[in-house]
Amino acid sequence: MMGEIKRAVQPIEINYICDNCQHGMMKKSGEMNEDTGDTLHSCVICGHQQTFQWVEYPRIDYVGEGENF
Repeated sequence: MMGEIKRAVQPIEINYICDNCQHGMMKKSGEMNEDTGDTLHSCVICGHQQTFQWVEYPRIDYVGEGENF
């Protein structure tokens, strides 16, 4: 049986740069479709829309302290 372990982590923000203008970040602009996982996003600068599957931007992830990300 495995026991619990604890370790220090740090939060990191993950963004997606717009494929259209190459400058703005994509931001979730609709709700995720629970059947397909599709979520509409819009660029905060040019308004370009793009759909991502099973992921939302921006998001927060975690890495172990001292780990490269």
